Amino acid sequence: MRAAIVAALALVVAAPPLAHAERTWLGPARRVPRTWSASRDAPTLNLLVAPRDVRTAGAELAIATLRGPTRSWRFGFAGLLELENDGQTTGFGNVFPAASGTILWRGSYAYYAALALDAAAARWCAGCALELSAQYRHESQHYTGSNHGDVGMDVTAEPFVGDDVIVDAAATATRGAWQVSGRALAFAFLPGRSSYHGGPGLDVHLRWRGWGNRQPFVSGYVEQLWGAELGGRRFADAYLARAMAGVALHSDLGDVMIYAVGDVGNRKGIRGLTEEATLGVGVRLALGAAPR
Repeated sequence: MRAAIVAALALVVAAPPLAHAERTWLGPARRVPRTWSASRDAPTLNLLVAPRDVRTAGAELAIATLRGPTRSWRFGFAGLLELENDGQTTGFGNVFPAASGTILWRGSYAYYAALALDAAAARWCAGCALELSAQYRHESQHYTGSNHGDVGMDVTAEPFVGDDVIVDAAATATRGAWQVSGRALAFAFLPGRSSYHGGPGLDVHLRWRGWGNRQPFVSGYVEQLWGAELGGRRFADAYLARAMAGVALHSDLGDVMIYAVGDVGNRKGIRGLTEEATLGVGVRLALGAAPR
């Protein structure tokens, strides 16, 4: 795993930005979008209504893009802030889902570089894309305590993500009205800074574009994180498999995705030791989802 990450980083670094490339500022983050992903870490605006109220405010943006005749570079920033109600949804209040329980917080930020191999993808097929990227990410977790003097939770034994380097290889292929995207990921966590030391991930998205701006889709995501020793405690491995299916209302700005979701595995954030299987529904605003 570490060798694969080092090799991928070397490949990205070894391909220098183009000296005479067209330069643009503030644009779509990736050639192969991450905003369609079924991952809980997708940098989007998302509302999971059930089984719990999970509100995510996230975004990913290329600060600078360099385009040449055969490849293009994107350098940018990604971040998210997630609020999860520890109790299950019982109804609606103030338009949003309502539940009783502690509010769990999770936040992350990342800096990334992405290299799109445009000429190689064009030889593969019209409308195809191929992209390599590397990012440094920091993630932390918290909870909102009681305002009534109750005893707080002891979360010292819970795992946390901390700091890691993520590399991935992504591709998109179009055949008629069908579009399929895939992304293979490798995580490497900084020693002494996380409850994990590494792991793989896989992301797949399939959609039908034959009905104009109403585009049915299916997305799947799996990850496995290998536990590490930290502060004298050995943390267990964690896994998550998640699938989304629904319809995307597509525009030049992005997608409104209405979906049903199912997952099995470890929860995120402070409840990372908890294993469960859930079914739910949600809506997502996936800005910048249209490939460029």
